[in-house]
Amino acid sequence: MNDLFRVHLPYQDIKFTCHDKNVLKNFPIVPAKDCMPEWYEKLNDKDSIANNMPVRDYITAGYIIPNAFEQAIGINVEDGIECPDVIHPIEKPGEFFTSLNHVTAPNYFFPHKFCPVQIDGAKRSYYKLKLPWRIETPKGYSTLFFQPYYNFNKGFSIMPFVLDTDLFDLSNLEFPCYIKKEVDIKPGEPIVQFIPFKRESWQHELSLSKEETNSKMNFFLKDMYKRAFHQKKSFN
Repeated sequence: MNDLFRVHLPYQDIKFTCHDKNVLKNFPIVPAKDCMPEWYEKLNDKDSIANNMPVRDYITAGYIIPNAFEQAIGINVEDGIECPDVIHPIEKPGEFFTSLNHVTAPNYFFPHKFCPVQIDGAKRSYYKLKLPWRIETPKGYSTLFFQPYYNFNKGFSIMPFVLDTDLFDLSNLEFPCYIKKEVDIKPGEPIVQFIPFKRESWQHELSLSKEETNSKMNFFLKDMYKRAFHQKKSFN
């Protein structure tokens, strides 16, 4: 099988520290492979996207941060700009989580000028979700944060970013996002996926060549990419 072409790499250590014992117990960070979209896990057709290895690698790469508390978010239009409104946690402060873990207060909004573009035809203001996690990667490693695409979330969008998690030492993570419609974000809902990566300098090169027809893909009739090229990735 493709063990002939597989490269085995050593593990890197990554540390997740939470300053809220209830969040740590009930809504811990988990490997993405253990939190795949429900619709995806139910697929059993070999000709479906479930058997597409590049997509599977994307869905199972890195780790998932689940939401830690229920919150309702609405939209208020002011001067033609859609602003987050009625943002509040469902539980009362102190009954389940500390006040530091709340979604940031309304006066912590970012105005439209923070990212002055039209999104889905509308001008929007932004806010940040805050969760009580610190992520520590080995020296020289950063982390890419983004919303799990294949969950197809229709209510809000997390704005992707890169954080130098080998140096960043705050005890909370904040995720800038915008609201697309009134939404109730449930506890345990996967809201952020993240993948650590090694910082390296790159120099690109452009060239012209003929289409390549001599490929390892030619050796296989079925599951060609999986058998000829795919490399195992491991996030535990």
